[in-house]
Amino acid sequence: MDVFTQLLAQLGSDGRDESGSAHALIASRQRFQSLFQKVSQLVWLKDLQGCYLACNPAFEAFMGFSEAQLCGRSDDELYASDTAQGYREMDLACLHATQPVVAEHWTNAPGGQQRAFLEITKVALFAADGQPSGILGIARDITSRWYLSQFEQLRSRILELLARGSNLSHLLQVLADGLRELQPEQSCLLALVAQRSGQGAVLNVVASAGLNPEFVQAMEGRPVGEGHGPCAAAAASGQRMVAEDAVIRRTLGQPLTARRRGTCWAQPFMDVNGKVLGVLSVYVPNPMSPGLDDINLLEQLARLAGLAVERHQVTQQLRANEASFRALAEHTPEAVLVHRAGRILYANPAALRLFGASSSAELLGKGTRARIAASHASQPLACMQAMEPGQAIEPLAESRFMRLDGSEFDVEVQGTAMNYGGETVIHVSIRDISERKHAQEQLRVAASVFSHALEGIMITQPDGRIMDVNAAFTRITGYSRDEVLGQTPSILNSGRNTPMFYQQLWQTLVENGGWSGELWNRRKDGEVYAQMLHISAVHDQDGQVIQYVALFSDITERKAHEKRLDQLAHFDALTGLPNRALHADRLQHAMVQATRRKQKLGVAFVDLDGFKAINDTYGHEAGDYLLVTLARRMRLALREVDTLSRLGGDEFAAVIVDLEQESDCDPLLLRLLAAANQPVMFENAILQVSASVGVTFFPQAREINPDQLLRQADLAMYRAKQSGKNQYKFSGYGETFY
Repeated sequence: MDVFTQLLAQLGSDGRDESGSAHALIASRQRFQSLFQKVSQLVWLKDLQGCYLACNPAFEAFMGFSEAQLCGRSDDELYASDTAQGYREMDLACLHATQPVVAEHWTNAPGGQQRAFLEITKVALFAADGQPSGILGIARDITSRWYLSQFEQLRSRILELLARGSNLSHLLQVLADGLRELQPEQSCLLALVAQRSGQGAVLNVVASAGLNPEFVQAMEGRPVGEGHGPCAAAAASGQRMVAEDAVIRRTLGQPLTARRRGTCWAQPFMDVNGKVLGVLSVYVPNPMSPGLDDINLLEQLARLAGLAVERHQVTQQLRANEASFRALAEHTPEAVLVHRAGRILYANPAALRLFGASSSAELLGKGTRARIAASHASQPLACMQAMEPGQAIEPLAESRFMRLDGSEFDVEVQGTAMNYGGETVIHVSIRDISERKHAQEQLRVAASVFSHALEGIMITQPDGRIMDVNAAFTRITGYSRDEVLGQTPSILNSGRNTPMFYQQLWQTLVENGGWSGELWNRRKDGEVYAQMLHISAVHDQDGQVIQYVALFSDITERKAHEKRLDQLAHFDALTGLPNRALHADRLQHAMVQATRRKQKLGVAFVDLDGFKAINDTYGHEAGDYLLVTLARRMRLALREVDTLSRLGGDEFAAVIVDLEQESDCDPLLLRLLAAANQPVMFENAILQVSASVGVTFFPQAREINPDQLLRQADLAMYRAKQSGKNQYKFSGYGETFY
């Protein structure tokens, strides 16, 4: 600091006393007093025992004692013991420090009423022999800076709470507590001016700090006006009121009868139009008028309270207006968007439906530009930029918007600048005109891409008579344009689709304006083919159907491919029988049917005896031929309603249904054994095997699933093998097979 540097320069660059001792320093009073007189900071000198040796006028004024009264006295004689101890510890610390010791303290002047927040710097002075001779102290009053810092922190906290939408009473309580922290010896009360029926304007206490609850309660509902105390008078006049030396203060923790003389400073706070919103009352324990700093702090806190109350009222009004706006917008069938700075702030339910959003989160906060089709982006953006508050964009301007799924649609829009959430925003009403534009677009597209489309296109009159077809239609159906003009699409009917199918197609087309699906048609040469068909109704401006447009493609190859895939997934590639997966599905279905019809079903597990020897002797080609032949014979041995599946290798399974009793299964099992036992000619060899069959039935006494049924039959088959093969055995239900 500058003053400290000057002092050291006078004492020597290392802080040493040129005269050899602190007492010699005092003897050179004229030189140091001359230096002390030039600075506004508090400067003093102590000896090693902590007694004051000298000080400047600024220190005398703050302490309330003259230099003569201070010299020879220590801090123990001037301050409370804990304060004096703190100062003495700082003195001792600086005697052992190589740098100045700096600390900040709240200090009460022992000889006056002053209280200040001081930045204190102390440094040890040394004699010529290097021994410490005294302690030099310099203090700077930073009370204003501290108050400013604390007030700014309080102000920031209040503004943050405002931004978060905190409750007003909480906001004002934070402010009251903040004043209490700034001025611990003061108490305060915050009251709003409220209108009550039959009473007029009264005080509504919202927050207080340091006051007796009974006193606060006594202030509640006090009429605004003269004769009801300084707080009520300030609220009535809009002017600051100071009641000095009045019996008004009841402190927290004191009984109602405990009264102390003090001062009330009542500062009203207003809105921007000068209307009184409320009063901030500060209660000081001693009769005194507010100083300049007190008034400044009081006014700043009152302005902050006024800001909080006004912001709260504006927010409440905005919320009420916004609620009214939402109530109207939520129930209008017209789509409504509110946006600001290119971001969507609100979308009503109709807008969510229009843009294909399942919730408002998919639109809110997103850019408006993303909802405008690229081909039309410049037009609405230019209108938004040119728009003035309250002035609408040109009525029902046409544009093109985009849904969340990327599809575009035509709209008429009208935008107006409005206030929403306390900010100027743009309110946009949107009307979907895509249906009207769709008919026009259909005609335009039909004219431009009609002859180049890969899909067949057929345009009919409302009664179904063909008006036009494209080249792809001729390529797919084989009919030329001249052959079908004036005809109906029934010329393509294959006979595979039932009359009910066409009736439902037409009903869907009439109700929804379109139909999509698969059907079978017939080409000119008689070949039946699968077709993917899309039919759309084209409407005029009155909503009347003026024509139908049908687009179709030949999907015969795709259907055949799907059938091949289904065959591979569910049928054995060698025998053509259902595979294990399809067997499980059919068994499950048969079990459900048996339960519903109260019938029985049998599950037979078939394993060929001696098949491995055929493979080993004649080769796999012979084995495959044998499997294919026996599979066909065994299938013919069963009924149409029964299912024979190949599980893998030489293992088969049969699901035998519609049994009134278990013995009804015996003839079928015998035929299975006979079919498996018949010889098969392969080239010059006679191939012959037999079969071992295990059988189980459903339902059983306990619940059982398809896998467990097959397992029972499998175990019964092993019994047949163990009993000599070429026979069937039934499973024993009482045994555990799974």
